[in-house]
Amino acid sequence: MSKNIKSKGYAGKGEKGKLELWSFERRPVGDNDILIEIKYSGVCHSDIHTIRGHWGKQQYPQVPGHEIAGIVSAVGKNVTKFKVGDKAGVGCMVDSCMHCDSCKKGEEHHCETTGMVGTYGVPEKSSPTGITQGGYAIISW
Repeated sequence: MSKNIKSKGYAGKGEKGKLELWSFERRPVGDNDILIEIKYSGVCHSDIHTIRGHWGKQQYPQVPGHEIAGIVSAVGKNVTKFKVGDKAGVGCMVDSCMHCDSCKKGEEHHCETTGMVGTYGVPEKSSPTGITQGGYAIISW
């Protein structure tokens, strides 16, 4: 998949607003990525605190939601652990190098290469919205 992925999700558009349906695009599936058709996403207090700006200024619109579960609908050419149709889940992090000392110790949240890239609200250069977008959505990465 070389084109951006059209998506819809429930986004916070400011600290005081309610989540609203929003159309946006995600980046294309990369060589090391899977595309997940989201079936479920947990509702976590961190989603509420983040969207309301309790833990710092946020970029809006922002689709919250980690603790995502769904079905794999596409895989990148380097992916070996998943195939289309598999069940997959995503926690609170979506990227790390998996090679530095921290990652090798299972502490990806301290990745020395990429830093902690969260499921949503984190600056991400390849994202059409400029930040990662979460699981309160119809389609995911």
